[in-house]
Amino acid sequence: MINPKKHLLLLLLFSGSMVFAQQPLRFYEGGKVGYKSSSGQILVPAKYAAGSDFANGFALVLENNKRGFINASGIVVIPMIYDDAGLFYEGIVRVKKDGKYGFIDAANNVVIPFIYDEASEFSSGLSLVKQNGKCGYIDKTGKANIPMEYDLALPFSEGLAAVHKNGKWGFINPSGTWVIHPSYFGAQSFRQGLALVSKDSKDFFFIDKKGKFVKELENEREEEERRKKHSKSAQNERH
Repeated sequence: MINPKKHLLLLLLFSGSMVFAQQPLRFYEGGKVGYKSSSGQILVPAKYAAGSDFANGFALVLENNKRGFINASGIVVIPMIYDDAGLFYEGIVRVKKDGKYGFIDAANNVVIPFIYDEASEFSSGLSLVKQNGKCGYIDKTGKANIPMEYDLALPFSEGLAAVHKNGKWGFINPSGTWVIHPSYFGAQSFRQGLALVSKDSKDFFFIDKKGKFVKELENEREEEERRKKHSKSAQNERH
């Protein structure tokens, strides 16, 4: 006898995989973007100047230098009225209108007012925003979880964000607490556990998430060259 709960779960998993498989695919024709099904059926003719892949049920499209969103049926659900736009994150998306950034939902309702000079995609639940020359981070409700007190900043990456204050770069966590105190001339976001920083305009090196020195950039370049040479040598031996 089939367990009803297991049967329902299987149906949900199967229907979910079908929905995923049926997401429209982007294609190009005559320099324009359109969308078709996985079987090749054209769902949206190639008429947009540009378009993204579908994410969270929507695709960002460009027409007459304005941006909007279509759903999987090709219906315009958010009109082409925005000068810039990102991708949906948990039901909201950043957009730019009349020179300012804000956030809207899937029904084109304003969730966070258009008051920011710059705004990033959400990462670690926070968006990097800039207002009146200062940077900070807001949550999905628009609350400034981390105050606008930084001169420069980067979006969160791997749980940390590089921020610039009083002439130096350091790293904070989503609570706004310094994890690596500001002591660097330059800094980039963490990737695979490492961040590239510099003490001056010439010497660059990698640190880990505790701020510990790992290796110099030059060593990384030399290592990459060795890997390339080894790979090329191995290919030659196979031939």
